[in-house]
Amino acid sequence: MTKLGLRGAMLFANVNGKPIHHRAYWPLYETAERLDVPLMIHPTSPPGVEAYQEYRTTALVGFLVDTSLCITLLMFEGVLEKYPKLKFVLSHLGGTIPYIAERIDRGYDAYPEVRKNISQPPSFYFKRNCYYDTVAFYPNALEFAIEFAGTDHVLLGSDYPHQIGDMQKAVTVIENLTLGDEARGKVLGGNARRLLKLAAG
Repeated sequence: MTKLGLRGAMLFANVNGKPIHHRAYWPLYETAERLDVPLMIHPTSPPGVEAYQEYRTTALVGFLVDTSLCITLLMFEGVLEKYPKLKFVLSHLGGTIPYIAERIDRGYDAYPEVRKNISQPPSFYFKRNCYYDTVAFYPNALEFAIEFAGTDHVLLGSDYPHQIGDMQKAVTVIENLTLGDEARGKVLGGNARRLLKLAAG
């Protein structure tokens, strides 16, 4: 980033099955915060991948589990507490995070061990530190995620060149949502330009 002018980096949600919330990875997070660049988390084969061997369920279900588990462990381990300006971009509309955040918050209230590294409910970090790409083309899901994360934390995504990506639908589904012009402009490009420090198009 300092030599080539790159705008961020991408991480797999696990490294050969090993999670990335462990302390060995914290220098990476410290550096990303210091440079003020985002880290995109993209899923790979999730832990327990043997359960996802049929019917392409690694891509269809396992990827969402991998992303959700990864950011939840990063949050509980205290990475987002330690580095409050760190920015993660979560693939595929954050996996399942917008839809299960309330359950994770209830766990924060119920289980003392999940509170040991964080001072706020989990949804606080999911909203402050995380950005969500729009790779889920069902309008109701997009509207719910936008309501959860806020219009400043949702970024256009197409899943290109994945076989089930759709560049045209990625745009048209956002254009057809009941958003105001300002919010739609943010999702379609404004948020990404701000996050990546790009000049206005």
